Amino acid sequence: MDKDLVKEYAERYEDIRELYKKHQSLEKELEELAKRPYLTTEEEIREKQIKLEKLYLKEKIYELIKKYQKEGS
Repeated sequence: MDKDLVKEYAERYEDIRELYKKHQSLEKELEELAKRPYLTTEEEIREKQIKLEKLYLKEKIYELIKKYQKEGS
């Protein structure tokens, strides 16, 4: 994710800001799981859920950025 681009748009648009905050929160949760020496089955499932949700959020953020870029042209 081009963080500079996302941050620029997050400063101007509330919907992108909220998605970005959620993405960052999931990233922190993923980092915490990565620090553990091993994961339980539930934690492995959660890790996969987090990765899928992060991907979904990333796609939504870029969709919104493209939309706002078109509106600005």
